[in-house]
Amino acid sequence: MTPLGLSVATWWWIVVLVTVLFWAVLVPPMPTREYRIMTALAPFAGALMLLAHYRIKEMDPADSLAMFAAAMLAFPLGAVGHRRELARRLLAAKREGRSDRDVMPVAMLGQLLLSLTACLVAYFCIKP
Repeated sequence: MTPLGLSVATWWWIVVLVTVLFWAVLVPPMPTREYRIMTALAPFAGALMLLAHYRIKEMDPADSLAMFAAAMLAFPLGAVGHRRELARRLLAAKREGRSDRDVMPVAMLGQLLLSLTACLVAYFCIKP
């Protein structure tokens, strides 16, 4: 049985839609080309990690796709309302030559962790 009783093909469509949402929400506000490229490549890095997890744990393909969709959905949800502030802080750090590792607003970090937790809890609730 697959999560929510959806077929693997349906989960592929959901993954495509969630990835497009990720790109639409998180890539445009990035202040530089470098940040836009790194953000755009994030779903591919997540897919590689999920593929390794799928192979090692021998998961069902639909379960793997549902997990990826839940994780990728958490990031746009965690950024809602904070995108401009994040872009402003990234640009300021780049101009000042500081590391960009500590520029995330605390409120955004909390919202991101909450949305990631909620999406993964939802994944484990729909998992058969």
